[in-house]
Amino acid sequence: MEEKQKNKYDYSAISIKADVAVRFRSYSKQFSKSNTEVLRRMMIFLQWNGLNPFDNTIEKIVSAIEKNRKQIEYLISIIKNIEKTQTKPTHNMVKILFEAYCKNNEVTRKEKLFLRKPKIVEAEETVPKIFHERTQQEFRDYKRDCRKLLEKIELVEPTFGKPYLKVDLFQGEYEKLRRQLDKD
Repeated sequence: MEEKQKNKYDYSAISIKADVAVRFRSYSKQFSKSNTEVLRRMMIFLQWNGLNPFDNTIEKIVSAIEKNRKQIEYLISIIKNIEKTQTKPTHNMVKILFEAYCKNNEVTRKEKLFLRKPKIVEAEETVPKIFHERTQQEFRDYKRDCRKLLEKIELVEPTFGKPYLKVDLFQGEYEKLRRQLDKD
């Protein structure tokens, strides 16, 4: 039986000063990778970023890294700004709308308000002036009350469902209006 060799590599010898080789081996151990893999990735990094190790290397590498860091920080600031100005306010507005919708459903009572039609008195040929003026004043008062009531009605367009009319009256105002209508 022949044993299969799992890893078969072609090796080549490179002459490197001993202190540089020791330094490179300790550097490679930081990544838990082989010396070949670390050297391969270093070359890819240098070629990808267009860095020449012999031209003011430290300054160019540092400036390139700083440039990349600034670009990344700028992108992060853009994302944070979008989050602050668009995502969170939109989320909060939707949350407020849903809370208001839930409160409206709990608080809103579906009481029907029936307004009686005013009694129309058939006009006689001769009507005393005082009676006529009193009738006109009652009609003006009735008209004013109807306008006030119409001003308290508002159209509610919920997020879900059909729009409906809502009468914004306090309990006391409702009772007062009812007593006035029952009086006639």
